Amino acid sequence: MSELKPIDQSDIENLEEVLKRCPDGTMDALLRYRNEGDLDALSTFLLGCIKRHTDEEYQSCLDSGDPSVSFVEDLGVDSMTMMEVVMMVEECLDVRLDNQDLMNIRTIGDLNAYIQKLV
Repeated sequence: MSELKPIDQSDIENLEEVLKRCPDGTMDALLRYRNEGDLDALSTFLLGCIKRHTDEEYQSCLDSGDPSVSFVEDLGVDSMTMMEVVMMVEECLDVRLDNQDLMNIRTIGDLNAYIQKLV
């Protein structure tokens, strides 16, 4: 487990660019998580990253809040899209996700639990 690293002012502009097409509230959630350790904010941030990379037809499935929503079966996420989500999360949280571990992440709840253990 790594130590949570707060975001300083010099990082904010870069992160705003990374998250520019994410839903409203994603950047605020990232700031709350990184600066305060708010786990609800982590979930909101992760959901924003996933929404950014999924088609609009799947938004209601994501909005359900169900942690068992599957990336492949429920959201139609392919490996390339998953890699884009992972890269965004890594950059925003300043962590590296292990490729071997990622093969076991099938649901939103799996991703959330994995990130919580990692940071």
